[in-house]
Amino acid sequence: MLSNEHLKSWIRIIVSFLKKVFGGHEKKSVLPEPRLPGHGPVSEKLEPLDVPGLTEIIRYFPLGEKVRYYPEYQKEGALDTIVLGYGVNDQFIYSAIDIRCQQESGRDVLCLTVDGEERLVNEIDSFYLLIPFNRDDDNKRDYMRRAELGPQGPFRRHNVITLMACSTGGILSHLDTVVRKILPLKRGIYAGHDVVLLDVMPRSLKLTDQRQHYRLQTALPAMLVIKDGDTHACTLMDFSEGSVQLQFSESNESLAALTEFRRLTLLFDASNGSQVKQYALDGIMYRKTKTSLVMKLRGIYKNDKVESLGLVDVLDIKASLLQHPATQQVLAEQRGG
Repeated sequence: MLSNEHLKSWIRIIVSFLKKVFGGHEKKSVLPEPRLPGHGPVSEKLEPLDVPGLTEIIRYFPLGEKVRYYPEYQKEGALDTIVLGYGVNDQFIYSAIDIRCQQESGRDVLCLTVDGEERLVNEIDSFYLLIPFNRDDDNKRDYMRRAELGPQGPFRRHNVITLMACSTGGILSHLDTVVRKILPLKRGIYAGHDVVLLDVMPRSLKLTDQRQHYRLQTALPAMLVIKDGDTHACTLMDFSEGSVQLQFSESNESLAALTEFRRLTLLFDASNGSQVKQYALDGIMYRKTKTSLVMKLRGIYKNDKVESLGLVDVLDIKASLLQHPATQQVLAEQRGG
């Protein structure tokens, strides 16, 4: 008698076979074929990245770092790999010091170092990751998974490959990619090796906080003050012992120009009924997207002076937020969902 695990594996094989023969009805099977440069129609999921979006992906999938990968429907069979390089507009980059984001005329641009010369990139036509093509990986999969993937394995052109990485601070990153091709390298530090070129799906990047401190989710109006800069209305989305996440209604140049460790002040009012609970927190910019920002907390303002954010302060803020109607509404929606 087949075990439950073997039965599930056979079901996946049968479903995969029927999809290939009859053309399934799942969402992934009816997506238009992606266009890789010079290879046919465009899928909206493979739209070119802007510079801030590319910088975000580089942050969580840095060069030389080990990651895990798995093809569609095989998350339980994830294997180790490594990010060997990036492809920016078909220019290979193998070292972190050869790619950086900087400001030029008030906008973000990429500065690449190629053969010792700097090149500025304003528009990103394509961006992909390079990982090694390791033939030994097939031997690490059981028979069921190998049969499901077929004779060409996981890196058949246009297959979806998901990458997973765990960065410092306990952030678990997931990124979907599409196989462009397997390429034998003929020059450079990895000459003589085969690599897989993976086009990224920028909107698929998902970050999960794995830290042990509980993040209290809310939706409280707040104000963010940038040192020597502008003030922006925002929404406080969650609060933990070490950081807060803020959401903005739209992107703007001031937020886009924010760099890591920029000094910030967060103001919010968590008053409820007769209790006045107004807070001013000191911190720095930790990470951002176009319309969101994570601020790492460093202190709290008391009598116009910054003091260390102590345990009592943290618990007081959490208690105040928990009682606020905005937080209660979010928690009620979560329970209802």
